[in-house]
Amino acid sequence: MLTFILAVIAGFATPFVEPALTKLVQLRLGDVPVHEDEYRTITFVLLLIMVAIVAIISGVLASAFTVLFGGALGLFGVRLFKALKALADGQNDDRDAE
Repeated sequence: MLTFILAVIAGFATPFVEPALTKLVQLRLGDVPVHEDEYRTITFVLLLIMVAIVAIISGVLASAFTVLFGGALGLFGVRLFKALKALADGQNDDRDAE
């Protein structure tokens, strides 16, 4: 459960950590061509690797699915919540119109 929660936090933190980590990665990968849109993916992967390392150090058994699912939920959770809320509000508006 700890790994899942850390993965959700890592996914949610990805857009906020990306600018700082992008500067660090650009210094290290100066000769490697990286498209601007790929830095968020690199940040996401590095944060999930850190979650996996913390899980290994703490001795908690963590499956890759748990880490990836938690990370994806953290990264896309806000968007999914807003989309589902808009969908629910739209359905309620249709029922009120009848």
